Amino acid sequence: MFLQRMENQQQLQNLWQQSLARLRREVEALSPAEREWIAGRLTEIAQLQRQLHAFFEKAGGDELCRLCRGACCERGTHHLTLANLLDFLLAGEAVPDPDFSSTCPFLGPAGCRLEVGRRPFNCVTFICEQVEERLAPAERDTFYRLEKRLRALYLAFDKRYAGSSLRGFLIRAERLGERAFLDRI
Repeated sequence: MFLQRMENQQQLQNLWQQSLARLRREVEALSPAEREWIAGRLTEIAQLQRQLHAFFEKAGGDELCRLCRGACCERGTHHLTLANLLDFLLAGEAVPDPDFSSTCPFLGPAGCRLEVGRRPFNCVTFICEQVEERLAPAERDTFYRLEKRLRALYLAFDKRYAGSSLRGFLIRAERLGERAFLDRI
């Protein structure tokens, strides 16, 4: 079982490195108009994600996560999306190295290693029952209205690029084969 898990971790690491290198080359070749389309939506995504996270913080989500040790983060292996990666690459910044031996490759000892505006959709929009119960009805309504707007932005990437999927970058990379991530649909 351990050997199989190690092979899986190595396979994930290889797929990550190869796919990220391919995406970097594609980003370098983007036209100014395409960069502008992406950048505009990424700015909006980051703003919405910070607004959603403010509700999480107001409800004491950080403390609740520490108490349960971030159990929901244990499913984060494939959450990072093409849009999340494009935010780093367009800014010319390094993407944090994933640790595929962890329950989530971007979870560190102090919590998520990704800034809120760059976290995957699932990570920002999921709130457990305990967090949700601490929000007033009007706050919950606003949270889910913002979540709907955020989902639409991520889906705009899915409708535009072959390599985009809310299921995650690595899952899409595996299914995409040699097709370019930024091939227009």
